[in-house]
Amino acid sequence: MKVFIDYDTTLVNLIDPWVAWINKKYNVTISSNDINRWYFLGEVFGREADDFWRSKKYNHYTNKEILQPFEGAVEFFQTIQNMFGVESTFIVSSTRDHHKEEKIEHAKHFFDIDATQFIPVNKEKYHITKDGILIDDYPLHVMEHVKYNNQKGIVFNLDNRFGWCRRCNYSMDKTLKDFTHVVEDEKFSIATSYEKILKELDYA
Repeated sequence: MKVFIDYDTTLVNLIDPWVAWINKKYNVTISSNDINRWYFLGEVFGREADDFWRSKKYNHYTNKEILQPFEGAVEFFQTIQNMFGVESTFIVSSTRDHHKEEKIEHAKHFFDIDATQFIPVNKEKYHITKDGILIDDYPLHVMEHVKYNNQKGIVFNLDNRFGWCRRCNYSMDKTLKDFTHVVEDEKFSIATSYEKILKELDYA
């Protein structure tokens, strides 16, 4: 069995630097708890709110001080490799072409991966994750994976502080409307820590 792990806001803390950038740029005081749907920031503040991760100007993967792994992420990834094997452990990440090289180097630096373990995608992840388990903070990716691949998927919501990951907010996200039934599938789950993910995978 293969394991596919998302990068941004699953292994690496993209959300807190992004929120800090938003608060400064728009003179507001929001937190990741307030982001109750995936496209919240762009919808509330406009398209430029996504520039932090989207534009060429802000390629933060070149600065390893800005985007850091979450506490315990490196050890978690190493444990997954020990459980499933290096050859079966992959990072699968939605990646802009102009960030691709730097993002792979970022992952190699922090997680000591082989380049073949990083899979950049610009389409639906379930096309890539057919033969494995997916761990991702974006509920849609996990829902599509469970529905179309009939494989286990885990939504990662660190300390339950990402509003878009909470089941009570799924009705606010239009991207999820065709997949809400998936949350009742036994292959779909939400984990609020790396320890809880490992406990689930131990029985997968």
